Amino acid sequence: MNEIRIQELASAAGQMEHFDEFEFIVDVPQAEASMKIRGKELQERVAPKAHTHPIAQVQGLQSALDEKLNRSGGSIQGDFSVEGNAYMRNLRLEEFLDVPEFRYNRVETTVGDKWSAPGAGVVLAVDKDHCRLSLKLEPGEVASLRRDDLCMGIFKNSTVGNFTEPTEDSDDSKGIRTFAGFTTCYFRLVECLDEQTFGEWRYELREGFAYHPTEMMNIVAIGNATDTSRQASHYTTRTYDRYLVGMNTWTIGVENIAAQFGDLANLAAHGLDMRGYSAYLKNVYLQGYISDVLGDNWFDSRTGDVQLYNRTSGCGISFKGGVLRFGRIDPLRPEEGTDLDALQAELDSARDTLAKINSDEVVSPVEKSFLKERLHDIRSEYEQLLLDADTYLVREYRRVTATAGRIANSQLRIIRKKDAAWDDYVNAYILAVTAIEKYTRSTPEYITIEPDFQDIAAYYEARAIIVKTIRAASEEQEQQSDLEYLRDNFRDATTEIDGQSGVVLSGFVGVKDENNARVVAGMAGSAISGTVDEKHGKLMLFAGADGIQNAGTAKTRIYEDGHIEMATGVFSGHIRFPFKTLREEGTRYNTATRKYTVDRNMNLQTIGEQYQDYKIWINLPTSNEYIGNVLTLYDTPVRTRSSPDIILAVDDVESGILSSIKQNDFGFDRMQRVKCYAGILQLVAVPGIYAGKCWWLVTYLQMCCFEEYTE
Repeated sequence: MNEIRIQELASAAGQMEHFDEFEFIVDVPQAEASMKIRGKELQERVAPKAHTHPIAQVQGLQSALDEKLNRSGGSIQGDFSVEGNAYMRNLRLEEFLDVPEFRYNRVETTVGDKWSAPGAGVVLAVDKDHCRLSLKLEPGEVASLRRDDLCMGIFKNSTVGNFTEPTEDSDDSKGIRTFAGFTTCYFRLVECLDEQTFGEWRYELREGFAYHPTEMMNIVAIGNATDTSRQASHYTTRTYDRYLVGMNTWTIGVENIAAQFGDLANLAAHGLDMRGYSAYLKNVYLQGYISDVLGDNWFDSRTGDVQLYNRTSGCGISFKGGVLRFGRIDPLRPEEGTDLDALQAELDSARDTLAKINSDEVVSPVEKSFLKERLHDIRSEYEQLLLDADTYLVREYRRVTATAGRIANSQLRIIRKKDAAWDDYVNAYILAVTAIEKYTRSTPEYITIEPDFQDIAAYYEARAIIVKTIRAASEEQEQQSDLEYLRDNFRDATTEIDGQSGVVLSGFVGVKDENNARVVAGMAGSAISGTVDEKHGKLMLFAGADGIQNAGTAKTRIYEDGHIEMATGVFSGHIRFPFKTLREEGTRYNTATRKYTVDRNMNLQTIGEQYQDYKIWINLPTSNEYIGNVLTLYDTPVRTRSSPDIILAVDDVESGILSSIKQNDFGFDRMQRVKCYAGILQLVAVPGIYAGKCWWLVTYLQMCCFEEYTE
C-alpha cells in the first residue's frame, strides 16, 4: 500500500468556507497506520500568533509610513488602511467616522440635548446661496426627513460666517435654545429634490434667524407644519425631559407640552406656577400605590382606598374599606374619624325635616311658633275690636211685651244688642283660636293639616268684614252732635237742682269749646260709652278731648279708682310719693310661698315684713303694662345680725333685671334674681325684646350689697 496514489481528484477550492470541517490524512513514522486531522485543528496549529513589534523592527514599515505621513503637517495623504488592531492615544476627525459598532466606557456622558423625533439626519453638503442641502446616506438608505419638517441643528464650526456664537447656554422654554460656543440654526424643508431617498432638500430659514445649516451638522425635525403624524417628539436636557405634541409651528406653547419630568421651573414661561423637580402630566393611569414620603397622603388604585391628611390642622379625609370619614383624624387610625354614612343619615334627617317644614301637608315646629304669635295677635285684636264694637255697634232697645213696656226698679228696661256682623266675627274668632290651639300642641312634632286649618284663614276674612263695619259705624257716629251722643248715653240720668242750697246733681256735666260745637272737658257719674278702662274702671273726669266721643283719649283723665293719666304737667311746689310697706294694699302676698309681688305700689319700704331664712322675696311683674313705671325700694341702712336680705326675682325667662354688674360683648346680660340690702335702689320697667314683656333696668343704686343671686 506504500505506493498507492489516488489520481484525478476534484478541486476543493469552492469549499473553503468549510475548511474547519476538512479531514486530512497524516502519516506518522512512529504509528503503524495512517492518521487523520480536521482542518480547524490544523489551522490552530500552524496560524501565526498575535504579537506586537516596534515600528523600527518591522522590515519596510518605517519607509511606508514615511511615504504616507507629511511630517510638517502631521497628516496622511491619500488612503490609510490598518489590518488588525490599532492603538492610539487620541483620534481627531474633521469629517465622518463610519463604524459598524460603538463600544463605550461604563459611564456615558452627553453635553447638549438628546432628541427622539420623527425625522433626523446628518448634513453632507450645503449650498447656502440656493438654500439647498444633501444628507449623508449609506447605499440603499432612505432619509427620515419629509416636506414641511421644522428642523433644528446645533454645530461647532468656525466658518459659520460673521455671526458671533453665544457665550452662555439659554433656554426660553418655547423652542429657542443656545449653547455656549455653538451655533443654532432653524430651517424648514420646503421642497424635496430627491424623492427616492429624500436625501436632498431645498430649505427656508426661520424668520429672524440667519444661521444656515452646515456640513456634518446633526439636524432633528422637532415638528411638521402640515403633517399631524410628524408633530410629536421627545427631548432630554440636563435638567428635564419633555414630550411635545401638535408641533406645527416653531413656538412651543403650553398646549404642546404633553408631559415634562425633572425641573419644572421653566413652565413659568407658559403661565404655570411650578417649581422644583417633579412631573407635569396630562393624565395619570395608575395600577398600584402612590404616597407622600410621610405616608400621610396616599392612594391605592387597586382597592380605591385614599387618605388626605394635614398635619398642621390634624384634619383630613379617609376612604377605606368602603367607608368615607373626615374631620379630625389619626392618619394611623383613620377609621376613628367622622363616618360619612352617619353624617349622611343626619343630613338625610335634616333634609326630611326641611321637606316637612316646607310641606303644605303638616305643621312644623317653626310654623307652630309662627302660629303662637298669630294666636297672641288674634286675641289682642279681639279685645280691641270688642271695645270698638261696644262703642260703635251697640244698639239699645226698650223691652216691651205686647203694647206695654217692661218696668224694672221703676225704670223702663233697656236691652243692648250688637250688630249681626259681630256674631259672625265672634264665631270665626272661636273657630280660629280652637284651630290654632290644636296645631300648636307640643306633640306630635309635625301635625297633619286637616280641613279645620282653613278656619284660620276664614278668621281674617271675618275680621276684614267687622273692621269695615266698625269703621262705617264710627264714621256714622262722628256725624252726630256731641249733645245727641250724650243724650243717647245718659238718657236714663236725671238732673236735680236745689235752688236754696245751690246744689246741682247730674249724671254728666260738660264744657264745650269756643266754637260751641264739641265737648272738650267734663265729669260723669256713670260710664261714658267707649271710655271704660278694664283695669281702672269708669272715666270720672276728663279734659283736653277732641269731642265727647274721644273722651277716652283726652289728654287728662281721672278714673274711678283714682288712676290719673296726663300728657304733661308743671308743678310749682313739690311732689311727694310716700313709701309703703310690703304689707299694705297694692302689693300682693302669697301665704303659701311667703313671697311678695309688686303690683300698684311703686315706692316700697321693707319694715317688719314676714320672711323666712333671713330673706324677703319680692317678685317683679313682667307684663308690658308696667313699662314706664319706676320702682323705688328702700331698705334701712342700719342693720343687725338678724336683718334679712332682699331677693328681687323675675321668674320669666323672657324678662329679667339689667345692671352694669353683668355685661357681655354686646351689652347688658340679664339676671333672673338679685340679692341686695341696706340702702336705696331704683329700677324702671323698659320694653323687652319679647312681645308683651318688659325688662327692669337699674337706674340708681346706693346699697351695701347688690349681686346676682343663685340658689
